[in-house]
Amino acid sequence: MEGISDYTKYGVSTDGSSLLLKQLLDGRTVSPRVYLLDEAGEKYDMLKLTGGELSFDVDMSKLPCGMNGALYLSEMEADGGKILTLQISGTGYCDAQCYGKPFVNGVANLKAQGLCCNEMDIWEANLAATSIAPHTCNQTSLYKCSGAECEFDGVYNPYALGNKDYYGPGLKVDTSRPFTVTTQFPANENGTLYAIRRLYVQDGKVIQNAALMVDDSVAFDELNDAYCSRPGGGTFMKLGGIPGMGEALSRGMVLIFSVWWDVGGFMNWLDSGNTGPCNATEGNPEVIKQIQPDPSVVFSQVKWGEIDSTYSTK
Repeated sequence: MEGISDYTKYGVSTDGSSLLLKQLLDGRTVSPRVYLLDEAGEKYDMLKLTGGELSFDVDMSKLPCGMNGALYLSEMEADGGKILTLQISGTGYCDAQCYGKPFVNGVANLKAQGLCCNEMDIWEANLAATSIAPHTCNQTSLYKCSGAECEFDGVYNPYALGNKDYYGPGLKVDTSRPFTVTTQFPANENGTLYAIRRLYVQDGKVIQNAALMVDDSVAFDELNDAYCSRPGGGTFMKLGGIPGMGEALSRGMVLIFSVWWDVGGFMNWLDSGNTGPCNATEGNPEVIKQIQPDPSVVFSQVKWGEIDSTYSTK
């Protein structure tokens, strides 16, 4: 295996603080995924966000229904599972979906076991829909698994719980124009994560997260154990809940950017039916190419630090 010397051939380019990811390049699918390295460029940068926040600007204007521009965290090994030392960047990937990977800690995964680890999906979105999804595992770091050790359902989607006029082109968060996304991870005096919060900034104004009504009686505007304990919350609480996600964030997680489409399911889980305004076939890649010949996303101004320190209303 060899590293990549020219990322533009894979739909990745930079301009100052901006990172452009393109789904298509000269008509072929590239669907890039990139990772944040430390300043020396020898290991992945391990972000420790418990008690802090992360902000970024994003331009979603070229991501129609069926696309997914993602920014998320994975509890990968800083050295890429002993492969980064061989100058093969972009290896050692793991997430809570537990798909089989070719290598585990530098050793061939001949049995094709799943490679699992904690995953914090800060941003999975397109023009029409968005979700936040913490995925906890009941083990630390990365490990071979069958999948039952990790939770992969938990989602906070404004549209799915009634806020259909909140996020989209021309709506409260106007996705036809760039905006700032801030995700906060507040902790108590013992350093335990107790919530995951979201706010947006657009046109110099803070837009508070959509309040979600559950059972017409309780309103939530953040992910916390009360929200995740409701009926339909999956196995999230059994596999660590919000505090468990905080433990992974305290140990350190790798920041990942990607853009992709869903050939088999058309990204319906994100933006169709109960979760978004798109119809069941709009996410077909062939339809996407007709609607938007250049599906792409731009991330910029990525910052992390103390709560309320990384975004501006100026």
